[in-house]
Amino acid sequence: MTEFPMMVPMTQTEFWDKMQRVVEKVVEAKLTTATASTPTLIPEKALLKASEVCTIFQISKPTLYEWLKQNKIASFKIQSRRYFARTDIEAIIRQNHKKFKQ
Repeated sequence: MTEFPMMVPMTQTEFWDKMQRVVEKVVEAKLTTATASTPTLIPEKALLKASEVCTIFQISKPTLYEWLKQNKIASFKIQSRRYFARTDIEAIIRQNHKKFKQ
């Protein structure tokens, strides 16, 4: 790294170290605030109804049933009602989150 004259009473390395610490503190504070203020959209129960899954993914019921046809999401029926396992929904969210981060 080439040295440039600076108008602050520290070396360039000290300046960049301080800048890095400041940025890390700000990012950590934002992440803490974001996780603390973001409510969980997934209800705390093992089985979810189609309407609840639609709310979680912010999709319509026809889209949900299209996902079922395409095997993008799994469900099962109990009598005439269709249910979705909470663990399956969380796995889909984690899987897509990992794809999005890459």
